[in-house]
Amino acid sequence: MGKKIEILGMSLDNDTVQEAMLQIESCWDKSTISTVETISMDTLMKAHEDELLKSCIENLDLAIICDKEILKAAGVTSRQRLQETVGDEFFKEFMKYAVENGKTVYLLGETSEQVELLQEYVNEAYEELNVTGVYALSECIGDYDNVINEINIAEPDVVLSVVPTPQQEYFIKEHKEKLNAKIWYGIRERYFMKRGVSEMAGLAKKLIQKGMMHSMLLRYNKNEGEDSNE
Repeated sequence: MGKKIEILGMSLDNDTVQEAMLQIESCWDKSTISTVETISMDTLMKAHEDELLKSCIENLDLAIICDKEILKAAGVTSRQRLQETVGDEFFKEFMKYAVENGKTVYLLGETSEQVELLQEYVNEAYEELNVTGVYALSECIGDYDNVINEINIAEPDVVLSVVPTPQQEYFIKEHKEKLNAKIWYGIRERYFMKRGVSEMAGLAKKLIQKGMMHSMLLRYNKNEGEDSNE
């Protein structure tokens, strides 16, 4: 455990699914909430231009890389790690663990549509999952005290969040100590988005992001080289 990769000036976890799940098992006995989040190319590109977001990501208890292009760009060639990432194996193992161990889950999104789609997905894919509540941040007026209270009243083991970056990371940074849950698990919409047009649009976006990340890596490596020669 504790393996790291360096990319675009950021240090990210690169544990196998088995190693990551061992870390998850240790979270249930902690007195404070543990933060877990899937890291995509989109997340990295935003963090590269946002120092606060970058700090939030590096302070996660566990970062789960969900794009194989990130691993490739960091020089990771392990077939196991690439296959686990492509297959979203950590997400599947985590959800399986939650169901088998009777963990309670609270669903959180930015919009009511997001939350409805997420709820529809977990009800179908993990019908035995114990969902204790749902909330959309867009329904909050003013600060987030109401949603925090609702989560704490439900007393979930896990907050399963599809709040987008960087809103999610900022929310965690500001309110982490107020939450009584054991794990905050931030996932991506791709886990439950409808197939067809949405899937093709997502693929097109990833191809564009791949090209953008390649350009950013070239610029970053060039700047690093120039700095080392000074």
